[in-house]
Amino acid sequence: MPKIACTGSKGAVGSELVRRGCIPIEFDITFPMWIKDEIYTINPDVVIHCAAITDVSYCESHFQESFDVNVRGTVNIVNAMPKGSLLVYISSDHVFSGNQYFNNGYGERQKPSPVNRYGFSKWGAEEMVKTSTNPYVIVRSSKLFNYPWAQPTLDKFKEGERIEETDIIKRSFLHINHFVDGLFKLVEIYKEGLIEKNLINISGSSVYSYYLFWMVMQKELGLPGKLIPRMHELKDADPRPFRGGLCIDRAKKLGIPIYTIVDGAKLLAQGI
Repeated sequence: MPKIACTGSKGAVGSELVRRGCIPIEFDITFPMWIKDEIYTINPDVVIHCAAITDVSYCESHFQESFDVNVRGTVNIVNAMPKGSLLVYISSDHVFSGNQYFNNGYGERQKPSPVNRYGFSKWGAEEMVKTSTNPYVIVRSSKLFNYPWAQPTLDKFKEGERIEETDIIKRSFLHINHFVDGLFKLVEIYKEGLIEKNLINISGSSVYSYYLFWMVMQKELGLPGKLIPRMHELKDADPRPFRGGLCIDRAKKLGIPIYTIVDGAKLLAQGI
């Protein structure tokens, strides 16, 4: 079993990785010497780099900070990697504009063209990872969810409230626990020498709008409330790729487990 460390151990993905046995890299990734010393001490076989500022609105208004963390912080991780260790970098479908339409989502061959500062910072970090002399895999995800993220909306459903959700922003929804399943499988098959490409999408099985996602959740969880589709962008909303989501054909071929939003609903039911 390889020794796996992760950044962003306090975040949703990182905390789940730590819960399953990954070693947390605790220091701030914007301090290169601290990071280098800690990774040297841990001496991991694999580093899963999750640490990032991911709030789209925050990145829009705090671009320098998001650039320092998402791009320069990634450079620090790349430079701190022990020789021969695998770097797994977690990226996002926000690297795409969302202006093109693909039934199954964006594939690994599509060229990034972000429309917001978060997407630019993730694309920039991807390019920095590509400069690594170590082996690496860039993993793009779409919308990851868990119970803490879903709880405010679930509570509204339970109270029988009227809920409006966008039907024009589309993503490939995947429960965070299922995403972590995919990351562990990715590391396993990489160590077996089965991965030829260093870019792979790990996301939900299908592309849904937020409205359709919540419609499925409401049905599967048997919740009251009235769900209303919104067919327009909110005023003063920060730019986002509308037609997002990711094609997972490459992940399927590699044998990475594929999950549906119904599978995710079953995990949310445990929280309820």
